[in-house]
Amino acid sequence: MPTIKTRETIENARWPKPAPVEYAGQWVAWNHARTEIVAHGSNAMAVGEAADKAGHPDAILQKVRPLNATFIGAT
Repeated sequence: MPTIKTRETIENARWPKPAPVEYAGQWVAWNHARTEIVAHGSNAMAVGEAADKAGHPDAILQKVRPLNATFIGAT
């Protein structure tokens, strides 16, 4: 089973680039260098396991926003 990183670890990590639009609404697993998507799907645990099986036990999981999602932020 892949290691799930803590929120602190993720927030301190260098974020991956935006995922391509075809992954909208899915979970993606980036390789450790954050240059390639090595697995994707609708279930985070399954995506993590697929990345692990593909030889990327240190993959970084990212939830890609759906195309119709609205982001509201404040400063």
